[in-house]
Amino acid sequence: MLAAMSAPRDLASSRRRTLVGGLVAAAMVLAACGSSDQGVSARRSDGAIQDPDVTVPDQTSPDQTIPDQPDPQDPTVSTNPDSPLEPPEDTTPPPVGEPIIDFGDNHPGQPYDNFLNASFQDLTDWWTEVYPTLYGGAFEPVAGIYAHYPDRTPLPDSCDGPVPYELVEYNAFYTWCGDIIVYDDAQLLPELVSNLGAAAVGVVAAHEYGHAIQQRAGVFDLNLPTVDTEQQADCFAGAWAAHVALGESDLLTFGDQDVKSGIIAMIEVRDPVGTDVLDPSGHGTAFDRVGAFQEGFLKGAQRCADFIQNPNPRIDLTFTAEDFETGGNLPYADILELLPAALDIFWEPTLTNAGVAFTPPTLQPFQPGAEPACDSFAASDLTNDATFCTSTNTIVFDEVFVQDLYARLGDLSFGYPLASAYSDAVQVALQSSLSGEPRVLLNDCLVGAWIIDIVPSGQVSDTGFPIPNNPNQEIVLSAGDLDEAVITAVALGDEATSDNVNGTAFEKIDSFRAGVLGGLPACQNRIG
Repeated sequence: MLAAMSAPRDLASSRRRTLVGGLVAAAMVLAACGSSDQGVSARRSDGAIQDPDVTVPDQTSPDQTIPDQPDPQDPTVSTNPDSPLEPPEDTTPPPVGEPIIDFGDNHPGQPYDNFLNASFQDLTDWWTEVYPTLYGGAFEPVAGIYAHYPDRTPLPDSCDGPVPYELVEYNAFYTWCGDIIVYDDAQLLPELVSNLGAAAVGVVAAHEYGHAIQQRAGVFDLNLPTVDTEQQADCFAGAWAAHVALGESDLLTFGDQDVKSGIIAMIEVRDPVGTDVLDPSGHGTAFDRVGAFQEGFLKGAQRCADFIQNPNPRIDLTFTAEDFETGGNLPYADILELLPAALDIFWEPTLTNAGVAFTPPTLQPFQPGAEPACDSFAASDLTNDATFCTSTNTIVFDEVFVQDLYARLGDLSFGYPLASAYSDAVQVALQSSLSGEPRVLLNDCLVGAWIIDIVPSGQVSDTGFPIPNNPNQEIVLSAGDLDEAVITAVALGDEATSDNVNGTAFEKIDSFRAGVLGGLPACQNRIG
């Protein structure tokens, strides 16, 4: 993270993914209230509390503007590593009519076949209804959908001839050459289902069908960067997922956990850390892909159709030469020294300029079993977390917990709970009366607003190091950091819709992204 001063349209460009599906064993919220095109909101009505006593100050500082082999920095994460996570329950529906998928003559059968077949059928029905509204004219379904595996006969046929399994291995793609969708039914999809449940393969299907829509709409004729078309397809996948989650499908149902699986599927197929966004095979970071999926989920296919003219803003981070040597992570001890200073550099002048009295909190690590006194919190409330203690103006944190995050996911994953606790200190200074989930979600947004300060400005120092947006900062984001934050939000989110403690993964990512992309004004807008 922090550094000191006619090709197929595929879901994942090569076999280079490490599954993080163990992040979840629980539910994703579908809000009952909220204003959006989809009728679905990332924030429940009980989270959108009007609080006239809380005012987030304006951003006043002029310096603020934001492998083929498994990656050992991207493992399964659990906030309770001693408790194994069960795979999502099977949501496979009964067979629906004639198969829309061509399984070949010697298909061994998969437990998710019916679900995937129903997904493609529902996508065909949905696009038959939606496409004329978006683009005009009648919709034509794809010419073929093929399950591929090493000994399949006959091979899927494209305009360039039979498609060998090696071309789709650990992948899924749509190609205009034959107007077909082909997916790896031997490795990629079984692995996704094993880790995330059947809903993940529905998201794969929706993404690839999104590319077929782009072909019909003439999007590929615009010669756009691959990342633009990939994220529009991610958006289409989110819009379709919301359609199912809202109960509009006659063939499928999506519960809370299914939607969360869709989010993690977007994380699964992100580009390798450090990939240049303009790489011909670039698909986008987890931060970007999850954002595109959420945009479609919240605002619908109409918003996705507008993605080409008005795409989601992106923050493109690539590795420096030093990052390649260090893996983009500062040593643990350095972060403990530099992170509090980076937060102080942002928040002290911001609050002072707004006339808000503020004394920066100090950090206090503890070992489980030796929890310090902290306001009215029980010792059990402090473990596996970082907590702001008002009475002592300290941030106490479970050092075993944050060191585990650092080892598994990287330095911003470790820094995220500390920055969130610091944001709680900011809320105390602002005399916020928010509590529970709404307060935590505002902290997520404030963390994102702080992140803007340490995003590379595009300039470099005399020694060749990137300069952050705020040149007073001594650390700067590097490639992969925002993905670390997104994965951490998934890991730390509530496990059930009814918990209302930390916010679900969907809500936390939504709040964090709002802060990163919109700064403090976006956080203030979320208060009321």
